[in-house]
Amino acid sequence: RTNIWVNRSYSYGSIDAPTVLSHTTAHHFAGWLNWVQDRAEKEASIEIYNSVEYLNLRLHYNGCGLMLHELCHIIHQTTLPGGLSNMLVIEMHKLAKESGKYSRVLRRDWALKEVDTDVAYCTLNHKEFFAEISVSYLSDFYHDVDGAGTVDIAKWKCSPPFVSPVVLGRLQKKQQECQQTVKSIVEWKDLTKFGRGLPHCNKFFPFTKGQLRRHDPRVFKCFQKLWQYIETWEDM
Repeated sequence: RTNIWVNRSYSYGSIDAPTVLSHTTAHHFAGWLNWVQDRAEKEASIEIYNSVEYLNLRLHYNGCGLMLHELCHIIHQTTLPGGLSNMLVIEMHKLAKESGKYSRVLRRDWALKEVDTDVAYCTLNHKEFFAEISVSYLSDFYHDVDGAGTVDIAKWKCSPPFVSPVVLGRLQKKQQECQQTVKSIVEWKDLTKFGRGLPHCNKFFPFTKGQLRRHDPRVFKCFQKLWQYIETWEDM
């Protein structure tokens, strides 16, 4: 069981020049919390530093994917052998990074920008690797995009529907050159309320379980093994 702390805003440091945070995070240990004079009881919990920003960012995951990412950090810490030092996760992160498969991938919040690819966030470290790939692995939805390519004229056809008003605005501006794609996405928008009507996906490619299976079979099999183990864990 995990506590979730929610703030309208959050800052630390001096009154004259505070550091303002707006992201969402998992607190693994109390060390940083003590350093910023925050509550040590937030250890092993999740914190939303800016609730408005969270509501905007979660749309790129079509809903619960952002919170699932943070929950997977806690799951990594509490359920796997060795916790955050689990050797299988560390080794697979190293192999995935060396494979080059994650060095240039689409990210949904950059859709139809001049630059819409980035280094996958899962390459940052082994903790982000577990959380990011888990979000994709647990997105067993949108099977119509399982086999879609990622670098071609119609590359965004590989993405689950968009619900972020920011991305939809960019898509509508492109209506003349990709009218059919925009039409289908706008129809999805009409059927949802800020992502709550759709199952989650990841923000970075691979967006779904089916895409992960095709994109990186070795990592997919590893996460099958990890999550089979996690399913046997009991929260006491």
